[in-house]
Amino acid sequence: MAPLRVSILGTGLSLQAFHYPLILALPDQFVLHSVLERSGRGKAKEVCGTDTKVVASLDEVLQDAEVDVVVVSTPNKTHYPFVKAALEAGKHVMVEKPVTPTLAEAEELYALAEKKGLVLCVYQNRRWDVDFLTLQKLIASGKIGEVHELSSHFDRFRPLPASHVASGWKETPGEHNEAIYNLGSHVLDQAVVLFGVPAAIACRSWDQRGTGLAEAFSASLYYPAPREDDGRTGSRPPSAVEGTVRSAIGKAGLEVKVQATMLSSLPEQVRFVVKGTRGSWVKHGLDLQEPFLRAGKKVTDDGYGIEAEDAWGTLATVDEGGKWTTEKLESEKGWYPSIYANLHDAITHRDAGRLAVQPAQVLAVLRLIELGLQSSREGRVVQV
Repeated sequence: MAPLRVSILGTGLSLQAFHYPLILALPDQFVLHSVLERSGRGKAKEVCGTDTKVVASLDEVLQDAEVDVVVVSTPNKTHYPFVKAALEAGKHVMVEKPVTPTLAEAEELYALAEKKGLVLCVYQNRRWDVDFLTLQKLIASGKIGEVHELSSHFDRFRPLPASHVASGWKETPGEHNEAIYNLGSHVLDQAVVLFGVPAAIACRSWDQRGTGLAEAFSASLYYPAPREDDGRTGSRPPSAVEGTVRSAIGKAGLEVKVQATMLSSLPEQVRFVVKGTRGSWVKHGLDLQEPFLRAGKKVTDDGYGIEAEDAWGTLATVDEGGKWTTEKLESEKGWYPSIYANLHDAITHRDAGRLAVQPAQVLAVLRLIELGLQSSREGRVVQV
């Protein structure tokens, strides 16, 4: 089968650091057809090569019968109309997170994709981060016992200079660019992948640096203890979205804390802290794949997805006699191309059910975002 032909909408960071390098890494499955660039600055050719086909309008992409897949890598407010137009034109779609600003819009798009027999995939690449893959494997192994607390941070220390002037769509208020939509989509998705849908959420979303945009958020997700009668959690009916390691929730229940802030004044940022009945794991620093690709390197270059030993997380376990053992836990290899390989698999088998990023999970994350913002406005815990 010939490679699927891909058109990428947008020439921002995602073109250079994510979509184009991953497509390039899978030549038997995908080939770049074109890039939509409306600015005229020549960024597409700079990133993808001088022979890259550049188009100036969405209509050119949608009316081109050669295009099989459209990658929507544009501002959040454009996701709904662009994805809808692509699906109506008979194109499969890969869209940056959040898939849409609202749950209702996302439900509509998934229904349209199903009606058209097309695949709609959300770009949740951080499921293949070195740290998250390591965390999944560790919890599933049972080495730290039943989990009762997990903290997931995506913090930065970026104080604003007095001369700062907002630039770019990500700093524009009122267009669903809040931190809970951007980085929140990742950390909430990871929580759902691990443990499924929580019973309740408490959240604060706020403007930490006075920019006019809620660029920081912190949320607690509450998972009740497993019920003895059915092995699932809580007093409510089981969720349609079950996590991969949900059985690891302890008898006292589980609290998952997720956050992204801009003024975390630490020399080394915490990424994960997980605590179980027999130990813990602490991980600092962010995944290396994005900076690797931003530096102009390729997926096929030496060192891609492999974390240096000094960046590995610290595993601490305690035996029945109370003796503690501390060691560095080797990180799993990160591999962002997996999400595109999975997209190809779903398209070629004409089966959206093969997607790793399932619609039910995407919708669950959007619901948590909406309920989290409600919790922040009302100052209370909200049932999910």
